[in-house]
Amino acid sequence: MRALSPRQQEILKFLESFVAEFGMAPSLREVAEHFGIAPATASGHLRALQKKHALSRSNKARSIVLASGDPADAVLKIPLYGRFESPSPEDNEQFIEGVTYLHRTAAWHLPRERLFALRVNDESLRELGIFRGDTAVFAPPDAVPPRLGDVVAAFVGDRELIRSFFPRGSGGTVMLRAAHPGIPGTELKLSELRILGVLIALQRNYPR
Repeated sequence: MRALSPRQQEILKFLESFVAEFGMAPSLREVAEHFGIAPATASGHLRALQKKHALSRSNKARSIVLASGDPADAVLKIPLYGRFESPSPEDNEQFIEGVTYLHRTAAWHLPRERLFALRVNDESLRELGIFRGDTAVFAPPDAVPPRLGDVVAAFVGDRELIRSFFPRGSGGTVMLRAAHPGIPGTELKLSELRILGVLIALQRNYPR
């Protein structure tokens, strides 16, 4: 890449920050508004960056592609567990099957250390479009508090469940509901379960 002028460096840094935060490129108007310049001037800067091979673009909206790709810290590497046998992810390291990747804009801008992924091992949530073999990514409940109907990973007794969360008024009880006609819900006191995480992303591989 040829040397960039100070202004070009500023614009390139803005583009990188925008992509890292929003997961997509800014529009020409957004570039112009950020720097307080005319869209035609912004277009000229982008053409110069393109000639120096710092980016590529087409005539389509938000078509800027940075030569450097996503910043390395924008994509999170999250441990993928096959199952839990205790309520603390750090105590289940023997069940780690690998990792999954998630852009931080889809991870509520939480650090990867606060996230975990679980392999879905049954069809209990199939009517929600969650199937056996899917990868479910969870954020801790102190960062993403569970709301009515949210899918949560919970530890009940000596087992882990992935269910929909339905608190029962102010009585201190909760219903963990499956989304399968053959699997009944589980009603229990809040003190009887530990919510491990709230579902924030779902990933699926399609065999070929």
